[in-house]
Amino acid sequence: MNSRFFILTSLALTLAGIFCGQNKIPDLDSGDAALYQKPDSVVAKTLYQRALYYFRAGDLERAFDRATEGLQYAMRSGHIPAELNILNLLADISVTEGHPGDAIPYSIRVAGILESKNDTAGWRAECLQLAGYYSMEEVYAKEGEYLRKAYELTDVADHEEKSMLMEALGESAMKENMPDSAARCYRSMAEHARRAGMDDTPAVVLQAEAWNAAGEYTEALAANEALLLRFETTGEERQMPPILNNMGFNYTRMGNYRAALDCYLEAIELGKKAGLPAADRALLMTNTATCLHNMDQQKEALEYFSNAIALLEESDMPAEKSRIENMVARIHYHSGDLYNAGAFCRQSIESAVRADDRQKLSEAYLTYSRVLREGNDPIQALEFYEMYLGIRDSIELERRIREQELAGRRYELEKSEKELKLRLKEEEVRELAIRQLTLQLEKEEQEKELLRREKDLEQLERERLQQSFELARQKHAIEQRERENRILEQENRIIELRLREEEQKQREQEQAIALLEQQKKLDQLELERQRTTRKAMILIIVLVVLVALVILGSLISSRHKNALLARQKKEIEEKNTDLEQKNEEISAQRDEIEAQRNMLADQNEKIGEINSEITKSIEYARRIQSSTLPGTEGLTTLFRDHFLLFRPRDIVSGDFYWLATLENSTVLTVVDCTGHGVPGAFMSMLGMSLLKEIVVKEYITQPAVILRRLRKEVITALSQKGTSGEQRDGMDLSLITVHHDTGMMEFAGANNSLYLIRNKDLAPPEVYKGQPMKNDQNGDVLYEIPADKMPIALYDRMDKFTNHEIPLMEGDRVFLFTDGYADQFGGPDGKKFMYKPFKRMLLAHASLPMKEQLEIITRKLDEWMENYEQIDDICVLGVRI
Repeated sequence: MNSRFFILTSLALTLAGIFCGQNKIPDLDSGDAALYQKPDSVVAKTLYQRALYYFRAGDLERAFDRATEGLQYAMRSGHIPAELNILNLLADISVTEGHPGDAIPYSIRVAGILESKNDTAGWRAECLQLAGYYSMEEVYAKEGEYLRKAYELTDVADHEEKSMLMEALGESAMKENMPDSAARCYRSMAEHARRAGMDDTPAVVLQAEAWNAAGEYTEALAANEALLLRFETTGEERQMPPILNNMGFNYTRMGNYRAALDCYLEAIELGKKAGLPAADRALLMTNTATCLHNMDQQKEALEYFSNAIALLEESDMPAEKSRIENMVARIHYHSGDLYNAGAFCRQSIESAVRADDRQKLSEAYLTYSRVLREGNDPIQALEFYEMYLGIRDSIELERRIREQELAGRRYELEKSEKELKLRLKEEEVRELAIRQLTLQLEKEEQEKELLRREKDLEQLERERLQQSFELARQKHAIEQRERENRILEQENRIIELRLREEEQKQREQEQAIALLEQQKKLDQLELERQRTTRKAMILIIVLVVLVALVILGSLISSRHKNALLARQKKEIEEKNTDLEQKNEEISAQRDEIEAQRNMLADQNEKIGEINSEITKSIEYARRIQSSTLPGTEGLTTLFRDHFLLFRPRDIVSGDFYWLATLENSTVLTVVDCTGHGVPGAFMSMLGMSLLKEIVVKEYITQPAVILRRLRKEVITALSQKGTSGEQRDGMDLSLITVHHDTGMMEFAGANNSLYLIRNKDLAPPEVYKGQPMKNDQNGDVLYEIPADKMPIALYDRMDKFTNHEIPLMEGDRVFLFTDGYADQFGGPDGKKFMYKPFKRMLLAHASLPMKEQLEIITRKLDEWMENYEQIDDICVLGVRI
């Protein structure tokens, strides 16, 4: 979870070679005379390569000398890459020697160069490097300064990197003992993590730790409750014991030991199931024992301390074991049991010696000296007290010396950084003046160069004109020769045309002779054609005779085939007759099957008609039930805002809501009848009828009296006698009466409680005695007003119902509900939703308008059910005062 951002890159690659100094390192510095004759940039790069070689070989002294010398040449030549490489190498050498403070000036110079070059990525990386050096020197204020600079230089869209930087800033603030600042950093870390699509759980955990360190236990408790709800939802039970332990610590600091003990005990139980290590379970046992000790339950506290000591012995953690044994010794000392107090003191001293922990040893000596003094052994008591003082003074002296050294080192580092930055600024000014002078000289040189170029251009122009004149003369001579060549070519073409005419006449004569010879050949071919025609006629006559003979043979053969076909046709007709008989049998069977199918179709149609009639009847019952339910228009008139989630499991419902207004009072109830579907609907109709009789006709508005009368009427209507095996039908409900003129609300409940959500700045209701559930995000608190554990039916207890009077305040939100929502199965493990998550959900969104609350709890219910069937009717009603 903790990330560091300052990576000493060169050092990581070279540590392996630092400790191989037993081998002789070759000397690369021989023959340097020729090297120093080369340009300064070449000398700088060569000296850097040598320094890097010595550094990797472990010869840090020669590496430092070559790097320092190379830096002078790099700066003189203005070769920035060589200068940066050498400065980084000098920083790595300082860190390897164990002096990270000496690396800071080199890193500051690198950062200044990169800043002047507008190299944002390099500048940011160097800021992280500087943060790492200051962290090694424990100068955490400067570490935080450079981490913030790196954060500012990070791309605004890189939320993942910004989240990690905020984590480092929070850690630095914690080391600087500024937990408030750390908490703000961790809140920003969570925001960046969510924007980057990352899990923000680590940030919330760190935020809770920071609030604890700051003493803001209410803020820490809210963060831990959010984490617990998150782990409960995701089923990560192994993550829950540490969170419950932290919540117990928060409650302890707030003085609520009962709530703290509940958290510790739940953490121990989950820790056993999750198989936590013995050391972690020992911590839970210790905190539980401490809480019991604060509650003055010393016997139970000693039992948990003993379990913790056994687990610490198993984990081989003598320092923590010494602390617990000393605590047990003090408990025995204050209770007057000096024998056990002395025994545990000696065990604590032994464990502290084994752990070599002087702080724990001094605490054990102090306790033992008090035990011995109380046991009338002043000499030994004085000896142990002097040993305690010796260790305490030694630890305190070491602490003060360390603080002085740290303060001096911090002062020297900050002073050297300021001086270095001032020197760098002065060097920049000098470099700027030199650069301006160089630019002026370069400008004058460029002007001289331009004059030389202009003279060269004039000379070139004169030469170009001479060349152009020569080219024109040569071109005229070439054109003259071309005209003469064209005349010669025309004469040659005339001669060629005459030769072609003579050749044409000769070809025409040869063609006439060829035509005569061709005519002669055609006459010979005509005679040959006539002879061929006579031969073809003779051949055709012969073929006709042959064809006639073939046709005659075919006629004779076809008669024999027809006779054969007649016999085959007769056989086929006989087989067709057999097939027709079999088809008739198949048709009869098909008719029988068709009749059976028609009969089944008729039966299915009748069943469908019956089902349709039943469904229509139930739908009619639903319409009747809906018509008897009061409309929500009355809620709109009487209250500032409201919502109603009414979801029957079947067509009709066993849950119902009911309201009536009598003068300045409104009676409002949500009822859960036994069963659901049609049986539940009959019970709901009975309930609404009886409520109307009791409230409207008899004018009774006190909730406890209404419930007592309703119970009596239900027992009478259902003829309940209390005999063995009798079905115990009845109702669970919560009922309120709001007196609009006085602002007073009365409540009574049968098994179903009432939730009242009120702003934390307002006084809690007087009737509430428990620990409320808080939401520090929206400043709301949920108070659960308990119902009497009796139904509206014949029951083992038939006491009077309790009537609670609660003064209402503006902005109060009141919730009435049945058990259908909390008992619904769903989620990844197929478990019930349960009341505690139900309360957290209502509390988390109570500040929203009621319409939005309805959308959220409806969507949450659908997501929870997923592929699971609804198991019961659901009714949740919320009103805002």
